[in-house]
Amino acid sequence: MSQKIPQTLEVPLSSLVELAIECWRLERRLNNPTGDHSISHARHAARRLNKFLEERELSVLDLAGRGHEPGLALDVLDVIEDESLPQGTEIIEEMVAPIVLWRGAVVRYGQAIIKRGK
Repeated sequence: MSQKIPQTLEVPLSSLVELAIECWRLERRLNNPTGDHSISHARHAARRLNKFLEERELSVLDLAGRGHEPGLALDVLDVIEDESLPQGTEIIEEMVAPIVLWRGAVVRYGQAIIKRGK
């Protein structure tokens, strides 16, 4: 007797959050190609993963290059002092992990490295 395969599966939100982060990481790597011929296949996979997430109302937010302010949904992993920035200015230098949103609400804080003016 064969078991009927369900048409839908429940997926824990935490699993989808991890999928969102990995998708973001994949896209990030693809934006710095190394000349590998498999890049086009990886881009296709990233597009499909993004479509999967969008259909389930999950998105990621990358704030690299923007100003850092208290209250952002970010865990600051490191602060780099930068004499070229005006004193008190804080810029998000790098996102180590994006902010993950579901239906516009934060479900996972991002992780960032900040540059701060001396």
